[in-house]
Amino acid sequence: MIVKSPPIAQKNGISGGKIARNKRRTITTKKLNTGGSAPSHGRRTPTDKKTKLPAFTPWKVVLASFLIGICGILYIAHVFNTQQTLTEVNQLENEFNKAQRHYHQTRLEYDRITGPQQIYRIARQQGFVNAGPADQIIYIQAEAK
Repeated sequence: MIVKSPPIAQKNGISGGKIARNKRRTITTKKLNTGGSAPSHGRRTPTDKKTKLPAFTPWKVVLASFLIGICGILYIAHVFNTQQTLTEVNQLENEFNKAQRHYHQTRLEYDRITGPQQIYRIARQQGFVNAGPADQIIYIQAEAK
């Protein structure tokens, strides 16, 4: 038969290893009630809260993937619309450049037709005489009666 002696109670200090009653946390305070007698840093405080990772429920996952899908569809539609607009802009730019080349070519032909060389040639054919430089002084003689 084994005989056991009762356990010896070890007391550490007056409170028996526990936090003193006047220094325990109350329901209304989150910190220890030290009454200003001791600093709160360097003490171990009992924590009842355990940190948990946020739970991803199935409906949150479905909702998130649905929203991501809608954003993706909108982005792809925007890209296609931008490409179509760019194609239209390039086509209009080509048409503008073609019209501008045609205008410059027609303007050049018109300037050649109405240029000084053509005007002098036509004037000589009609019997006009070149007066020379425009800096000449013209004297008007009175007509004799």
